[in-house]
Amino acid sequence: MGGAIDVDIDVLRRLAADLVGLAAQLDADNKDGTGIGDWISDPKIRTALKNIQHDWSHKRGEFVGYLKGVGQAAQAAANAYAQTEQQIATVARH
Repeated sequence: MGGAIDVDIDVLRRLAADLVGLAAQLDADNKDGTGIGDWISDPKIRTALKNIQHDWSHKRGEFVGYLKGVGQAAQAAANAYAQTEQQIATVARH
């Protein structure tokens, strides 16, 4: 027989919101067109920094997708736990 699962639904909801908020911040990162390295005079360093920026731009999209997905899953879990607790309380009253 399994044990009890204790879930702090409010904390889970805050975690979900934090993850989705972080995803939005990362998604907005550098959308203003500011180029990393534009202010560097050395061409090799400037090129290296631009390559990093290019790679990060591609990876950022994947990372943002993961954060959004985990945030949405955490929100769905919080909703499911809250609904289950409500149903248990309703049954217990009858």
